[in-house]
Amino acid sequence: MTNPYSNNSPLSLLLWNSNGLQNHYHDLHLCLNNRNIDIALITETHLTPNKTLFFPNYSTIRTDHPDGTAHGGAAIFIRNNIKYSISPPTANQSIQSANIQLNINNTDTTIVAAYFPPSNPIDEIILNDFFSSLSKNFVIGGDFNSKHPQWGNNITDTRGRNLLKFITNSNLRTISPLHPTYWPSHQNRNPDILDFFIVSFPPTLQHSILNINELYSDHTAVLLSLNTTTPTNVKPSLARGPISWTKFKDILDNKTILKIPLKNAHDIEVAALKLTNNIQSAIFDSSSNPNKSTKSNNIPKILNEMLAQKRRARARWQSTRHPLDKHALNSISNRLKKEFYKVNSERYEKNITKLQSTNGSLWRKTKNVLKHKELIPPIKLPNNKLAISDLEKSNTFAEYFYEVFKPNNINPPINHLNKINQSLNSALPTSTPPKHFTPNEIKYTISKLKNGKAPGHDLITNNILKQLTNKAILNITHIFNAMLRLSYFPPLWKISTIILVHKPGKPKNTTSSYRPISLLPSLGKLFEKLLLKRLQNISEINKIIPNSQYGFRAHHSTIHPLHRLTDAISSSLELKKYCSGVFLDVAQAFDKVWHNGLLHKLKTNFPAPYYLMLKSYLTHRSFQVNINNSISNQFMINAGVPQGSDLSPLLYLIYTADIPTTSCTILNTFADDTCILATDSDPTITSFKLQHHLNLLENWFTLWKIKINTNKSSHITFSLRPDICPPVKLCNQLLPQTNQVKYLGLILDKRLTWKDHIFDKRKKLNSRLHLLRPLLRSNLNIKLKILIYKMLIFPLWYYGIQIWGNAAPSNIQKIQSFQSICLRTITKSPWFVSNKTLHSDLRINYVNQVTKTAYQKLHKKFSSHSNPNISFLASLHIPDNPPRRLKRKWVRDLLH
Repeated sequence: MTNPYSNNSPLSLLLWNSNGLQNHYHDLHLCLNNRNIDIALITETHLTPNKTLFFPNYSTIRTDHPDGTAHGGAAIFIRNNIKYSISPPTANQSIQSANIQLNINNTDTTIVAAYFPPSNPIDEIILNDFFSSLSKNFVIGGDFNSKHPQWGNNITDTRGRNLLKFITNSNLRTISPLHPTYWPSHQNRNPDILDFFIVSFPPTLQHSILNINELYSDHTAVLLSLNTTTPTNVKPSLARGPISWTKFKDILDNKTILKIPLKNAHDIEVAALKLTNNIQSAIFDSSSNPNKSTKSNNIPKILNEMLAQKRRARARWQSTRHPLDKHALNSISNRLKKEFYKVNSERYEKNITKLQSTNGSLWRKTKNVLKHKELIPPIKLPNNKLAISDLEKSNTFAEYFYEVFKPNNINPPINHLNKINQSLNSALPTSTPPKHFTPNEIKYTISKLKNGKAPGHDLITNNILKQLTNKAILNITHIFNAMLRLSYFPPLWKISTIILVHKPGKPKNTTSSYRPISLLPSLGKLFEKLLLKRLQNISEINKIIPNSQYGFRAHHSTIHPLHRLTDAISSSLELKKYCSGVFLDVAQAFDKVWHNGLLHKLKTNFPAPYYLMLKSYLTHRSFQVNINNSISNQFMINAGVPQGSDLSPLLYLIYTADIPTTSCTILNTFADDTCILATDSDPTITSFKLQHHLNLLENWFTLWKIKINTNKSSHITFSLRPDICPPVKLCNQLLPQTNQVKYLGLILDKRLTWKDHIFDKRKKLNSRLHLLRPLLRSNLNIKLKILIYKMLIFPLWYYGIQIWGNAAPSNIQKIQSFQSICLRTITKSPWFVSNKTLHSDLRINYVNQVTKTAYQKLHKKFSSHSNPNISFLASLHIPDNPPRRLKRKWVRDLLH
């Protein structure tokens, strides 16, 4: 049986010195498609860090010249369906290389595109440093700028002698083409072979090499074919191809047995495993192998004809070296380039006109424009070695997260620990059994599941759950009710698969720069959703969550704590008071939740059956890390609530529900984002109030093993005066004092002018417009362009406008000018068309109108809100209703 995740066809490696890749982009694009190239090794790319270049269906790995200018450099373009990992590159004055690692015939092999600039000498030390960074088996394709008869040159130079000496001493081999690859334009210089391969792989590996004439700069290309087996990067799926849902339902009904014992934990485990296996096998059996359709060459006939003319002209010039033949070659090359540009433009416009918002094509296009897949580079290990392969990386991250998913190394007082242990070991009070789930309840919950969500380790997706038969849903109902009755969550549904999301602005080669996202089995998450409704109902009735907590709660949003915060600041500014604020950063808040502490609070607040169910849910959980389908070993989770779980937000809110408050400060929390404010006319008293609250929090943090990043926390004084409040401490460390702070997505400066926030927004908007400008300038239907603006640009500046929309007109104008630029780009309007006409014809409101409408809509909902902190915002004036001494607007002025 053949492995569906491996490629048994020869691996084709293209080697070419492009002498400036951007000038030959179309030529390489044609060659990649016509020759079905697997890997292209390109040297002398002449790319700089601010230039992007990629080919459809290929991933790009590149190394530019270290001085950042447009010369030298190397790049690898590899098909997306080939499984690979990035290896450490070389980037110095003597060598620039792009490196990847493949599994060839079950052996890790490094593939390298290398450029050795002729102006820099190469000696044994330089070569040894370069080759020692590679794996035992490697294939290096490059322009070595070295001459020796060993690889087909007519003469020998010093670089060639040094390189051959190293190759011989290291027992390496060269694979070179029969014909020249370098064709100098000067007639006094002879063509020669500068582009070849240096390899270290078993001699039994069959290969072939030939010169090809499709590509031409001052070098021609070389094609190396290896008879290998390489793993393919296939997305794991239960289905082999298209699924017959009718057949799936019939198979699943035949496999489903309703009369199963569900009397103990073992029975539940067996039933959960049987249900999972039935669904998996039914999907496999009801799917069919996809038809293997060979992609037709969709290159227009005129381009193929011109390409053939170019090959003949190049062959003629290489034979005669006559200036007229060179002129003819350049002429046909320029005509081909123009024709290629024309064909691409027509094809682009044709595809653009087909985009629609109803079938998802528009959003797929914009997603491709805005997001590019980020590759994980080699990860630095504690011993300064590197994890290169995907399996090494996944195990490295798994070991790191195993240490992360432990409680913080904080020692609460012994009497507190004894109290927790006594609480956990005490007898449970009698309680009525929980209400059972009904098949209709489960069916309704399934119907509300979102399509396209990533599945867990069992690969059962939400789409599959929506196709389940009534008999299967009845089987699920029996299992779920048994879980509820016995308070037992099966281990099969407690295994989380972690994928990694890079934290913006962090170095990509360290484990701490990635955020873990847990992918859980869909059946387990279905049970979580059903259980969550019961828990939320109990939480609301018993008022477990404090009014100062705004995160993950129905009818609560980030705007509410921001409004409460700015109300306090604006009141203090009008009263000439000092408003001192502390913004705390909780270290790995969700990942470090102390399980015993959480269970103690759950036992205190929930009936016994729900407590026992949550205890079973939290204990004996395990995880594995997935990087490009390379799965790590499984590790146990000893702390935290899994990110990606439906229950996690509520569990975290319960864990932090008893956070201390004081009467002289204002506390705002949105999940783990914590803000404390104190106001007074005396700066010393203001800091004293703040310090008193911080002292209470410090004791509370110790009791519940919560760690604060004091270096990432901020202390700011909101005032129009030049002096600031005295510093405050937490955990015996002074909190950093700043003039601006970012809280819940808004940047607050000490005078609350919003200037810094609007400047930051304008920068992000400019970047977004730069990416979307080709679409907005195209011949796409104008209604779709407006839709792109409203969905992908407008939300960037709209967020929080109810709070910052009262900024000075000069600041608001920066956003208004940007919107006018966008509308002018969309409509391609000339200079004499006014902005007023554009806004009116396109029915787009000015920023001031948007601000006023948004705030009035928000303010109407305050008075009827169940949270008193929010209903208090319904007043028509800022707190304390101070005299208006400042000539500036506050948010409530938008009501008039």
